[in-house]
Amino acid sequence: MEEKNMKLDKSFAILFAAALMLPLTSCLKEQADVFETPSSQRMQDYLENVRTLLTENEDGWILSYYPGSSSATCYMVVKFEKQQVTAYGESDPAKAVVSSYKLATDDGAVLSFDTYNSVLHYYATADDKHYQARGGDFEFDIIGASPERIVLRGKRSRNICYLDPMDKGANATAFLNDMLAAKKAFAIVAFDGEVSGGLVEGFLDSASNTLSIGRKGAVSSELVNARYMIVPGANGATAAIHINEPFTFQGVTFQDFEYFEDPADAQKGTLKGSGVTFNKIIPEGYVPYEQYIGKWTFYWYTDGRSFPVELVAFEQGASFKLKGLSESFEPVLGYNAARGQLTWNAQAVGQSGAITVWLAAWDLNSGGSLVWDEAAGL
Repeated sequence: MEEKNMKLDKSFAILFAAALMLPLTSCLKEQADVFETPSSQRMQDYLENVRTLLTENEDGWILSYYPGSSSATCYMVVKFEKQQVTAYGESDPAKAVVSSYKLATDDGAVLSFDTYNSVLHYYATADDKHYQARGGDFEFDIIGASPERIVLRGKRSRNICYLDPMDKGANATAFLNDMLAAKKAFAIVAFDGEVSGGLVEGFLDSASNTLSIGRKGAVSSELVNARYMIVPGANGATAAIHINEPFTFQGVTFQDFEYFEDPADAQKGTLKGSGVTFNKIIPEGYVPYEQYIGKWTFYWYTDGRSFPVELVAFEQGASFKLKGLSESFEPVLGYNAARGQLTWNAQAVGQSGAITVWLAAWDLNSGGSLVWDEAAGL
């Protein structure tokens, strides 16, 4: 009897194992069907699908461009043909610049603007003033593609950028002029208000198009930051901002805000959106960009020395050149447009053959050492 039971148990085990193998065999067959096409062919098919998306939109695409952290965000308009791209930029909205582009593979799908284009390469090209360019890209990983939006990631900056279709019949030059007009109208650098019962304040840095928000009185390191785009206002708004990557702060999701300037007092205004209203404020001690331009006295507090220097406009509204510190180089001082303050960070100041010469910060907190990080400074 025990021998018979053992045979039955073995038979049941074999049948049970066979039953388990049936769905596995089915899955393996389905997998074989799915991957019958070689991966290289699947990638080529995907790239051709992206090319079709790019070229079939005759009205073009709006490129929401996010260069490195120290450069302002901007819009471009690009129109694709089979091998050529025509680009329009904010510096000269009426000028169409034509170059080539390439769809290729490099550990994934890549969109590359492979010949020089003064619009598309502006933030990615080094010159005598910017030894490390402006933090931009001309090669992008294609993260996602649909008729509604193509998502790109800069190969160098790793910043996310977007291609959104232009409205039917829209004009590239008119669109960019509208964006520039909105930027000029967006006259707000700081705000305060209440979110979820707590007092908060925020800053809008027009040099980097970065919104920062935190509790009232918080230090900079506590603030939540997000890059934004300035766009035309609606419903009577002076202008508006759009945050492509919305974020949540104290239970409120921030993405779209409209700015309403007080017509009777330019020092007053409101920023409305996400169910909250903030009041425009002028930070204490705020100094407008233009007031820094001119001659100053530079003091060395360590030994009491002083000598004359001059601040001259470099990138309008964003930085200055400091003349008089050295005969060999002129450091670039940044301008924090949200706080009306100067910033002086570590930076490359020239070349000696193949060697880049740096003006580096000295970190006293670590006991004394050079810091090569461009975010370090005064």
